[in-house]
Amino acid sequence: MTTNVEMTKIFEDQRQQYNRAQPMSLATRLATLDQLERLLRENLNAFVEALQADFGQRDPLQIIGADLTGPLTTIAYTRKHLRKWMKPDKKRLGLMGLSGSREYVYNEPLGVVGIMSPFNAPIDLALDPAIEAIAAGNRVMVKISEYTPKAAALLQRLAKKYVSETTFAVITGAADVSAHFSALNWDKFVFTGGSETGKKILAAAAPNLTPVVLELGGKNPAVVLPDANQQLAAGKIARGRSGNSGQICLDVDYAMVPANQLTDYIHLIVEQLEQAFPTYSDNPEYSAIINDAAYKRITGMLAEAQQRGTQLLTINPNHDAVPDATKRLIPLTLAINPDPDLQIAKNETFGPILSIFTYETLDEAIAFINTHEKSLAMYVFGKNEAQLNRVIRHTSSGGVDINELALHAGSHEMGFGGVGYSGMGRYKGGKVGFETFSNPKSVYKQGILAKYTTRFMVPIHNQRNEKRFMKMLGL
Repeated sequence: MTTNVEMTKIFEDQRQQYNRAQPMSLATRLATLDQLERLLRENLNAFVEALQADFGQRDPLQIIGADLTGPLTTIAYTRKHLRKWMKPDKKRLGLMGLSGSREYVYNEPLGVVGIMSPFNAPIDLALDPAIEAIAAGNRVMVKISEYTPKAAALLQRLAKKYVSETTFAVITGAADVSAHFSALNWDKFVFTGGSETGKKILAAAAPNLTPVVLELGGKNPAVVLPDANQQLAAGKIARGRSGNSGQICLDVDYAMVPANQLTDYIHLIVEQLEQAFPTYSDNPEYSAIINDAAYKRITGMLAEAQQRGTQLLTINPNHDAVPDATKRLIPLTLAINPDPDLQIAKNETFGPILSIFTYETLDEAIAFINTHEKSLAMYVFGKNEAQLNRVIRHTSSGGVDINELALHAGSHEMGFGGVGYSGMGRYKGGKVGFETFSNPKSVYKQGILAKYTTRFMVPIHNQRNEKRFMKMLGL
């Protein structure tokens, strides 16, 4: 575990290495990305084993897909485009350009960037923003969730072996370490996690006026239109929600289906999950809940719904002894039209619960979505373009996928992030991410009009000049 004294020392060393007069060269940035790529490729199995140990039971393919593939593709894309991104961005001046005037934007490094990653994808959500920050010429420190201590310790040990600590450093420790980490005088800070913790991060950043990127999650809806391919929609929603036992910020939290198709969707979702997970106990492909506190929170939500008479359907084809508190295993449970004041209806469940709500009209579905805070993502299934566009235009979310789940977050062109209660800022998007960790410094170069514009900056107050000035302003 990193002490606060050690952490502060690393931070000060990185600050000293950051040199405004001589930004990190292209060669140094690329070399650091190469070092991070080697760190990942040469230790894939070690990361899988560490995360399986942290969870107790977790699908190795889920680990590779959710935690290790993203940084590697980000490195490859960044390496290909970085030289171009670092060049000054020339802007159009129109007719003023004929006078020799020029406008440029120089993307300069901010300095030292702090990143806090959550337990559900601790490596990916630490390294993806770190890669973009380093590409922009910054020094980076990451704090890995204390809920995945083995993965955190592994990344810390490997980082010291592969990369200079004055460029990239890993911090480990419990809540007190996180509190000290978030309060340092960063040039930019990235936090991924819950909305309530996000409020604390903003409060810690405020005294230093630290700009913050928050990726927070929320109750992501899936709207299934009447003309949707039922097999496709049910399969994606069911398998997506069961991935990592629902402990993914981009998961579908609840689905909205036409009332007259409810029975069909319940049948299809159950069918898909029985095929995917015929058993839970000792099944390496099904993920455990991360810790006892999360297990109690999720089972508490289900107990409250059951006490209120909510129709619950637990998908357990082998009749395993689950929920299992010892192994922290909870099978996916469907909650049909739960009352709106229940926890599973109000709050992000972040676990293997899928609420299904029915609607009669599309306006009714849209109105229901808009009673919740803005979500990180929304998913729409259907074919009718007018209805698809109506859902997108009349709701607000960080991103949208049509007939798909979460792929917008993997784009290297659009940027990724939330809105309102689900977050602020964008990264993980190629040049969008590069610009997030840069200062877009505006530069104006005057041409042959230099001697004339001075007259307007320090005007001679006579009647002629006043009339000329008022005429120019159209007054």
